[in-house]
Amino acid sequence: MTVEPHDFSRGRMSVARPITSAASMQNNSTNMATYRFRVKYEHDPRSLWRDIIVGADRTLDEFQSVLNSAVGLNQDHLWFFGTDQDYWDSDVQYKRPGEIEQSPDGMLRGGEEYDAGETTVGQMARQLDLDERDRICYLFDYGDEWRFYAILKEINEGETSDTEPEVVKEKGEPVEQYPPPGEGW
Repeated sequence: MTVEPHDFSRGRMSVARPITSAASMQNNSTNMATYRFRVKYEHDPRSLWRDIIVGADRTLDEFQSVLNSAVGLNQDHLWFFGTDQDYWDSDVQYKRPGEIEQSPDGMLRGGEEYDAGETTVGQMARQLDLDERDRICYLFDYGDEWRFYAILKEINEGETSDTEPEVVKEKGEPVEQYPPPGEGW
């Protein structure tokens, strides 16, 4: 399946390669690599960002947990990673564990979906053919739609692929997911 290209000033659109199951993705495991993503808040990307290093063998669920904590979000909502900055129009979505079982009809707009608890960062990178400067999107809370995108800043071959996700550089204060009464919504 080919994902339609978009004209973003940095990075290129990736081509997704269909994979039938998490088990078949496991057979394509990268031995030794870490990935460094710069995660930016879409509504204010220059003021709020985090650099997160994560091993290729860590799940997207583990990556998301550190990401949420780093930007000030809880874990109480549905979420997914998708292609480039396409969000709802992503042809591939890596969803919160358990969400796929809750929606047996699949995604509303077609495409492929995977369980983020069974998919490693390395598997996603290979499936989307990610190179340095490519982007993925992250949408948290389908109602409030907290939108972030992540630029793949660096692939470190030879590093320990089971490296736990860790914030290594940051800018800006975390978002306030639930403003105090009278100050928000």
